[in-house]
Amino acid sequence: MSPDAVEVDELREDVLGWSDALDRMEQELHGALAAVDPVPWRPPIGLGPIPPELQERAARLLEAQLHTMRYLEDVRQTTARHLAAVRAVPRAEAGPHPVYFDLIG
Repeated sequence: MSPDAVEVDELREDVLGWSDALDRMEQELHGALAAVDPVPWRPPIGLGPIPPELQERAARLLEAQLHTMRYLEDVRQTTARHLAAVRAVPRAEAGPHPVYFDLIG
C-alpha cells in the first residue's frame, strides 16, 4: 500500500471516529430535553485533533449544548421559585378555603 493510501485511510478513520463521537453527543443533547435519564459522559479516547470538515458541526453542537444548559438552568430556577411559593402556603388551614398565591411576583 502506498504512503498516500495509508494517509487517506488514517484521515478516513479520524473522520469516522469524530463523526461517531459527535453523533453520541447530539443524542445525549436531545436526551437532556426529552427527560431521558442522563448517561455519564465519557470523552472519546484516541481521536486526536478534530478533522477540519467536522469543525463546523462540532461548533454548532457546542452552541446547542450551551443553549440547552442555559434553558435547563432557567427551568431549574423557575421550578425552584414555584416550589418556594407552594411551600409558603400555610398547611394548617381549618376548613376548605381556596388559597391563591402569586407565581409571577
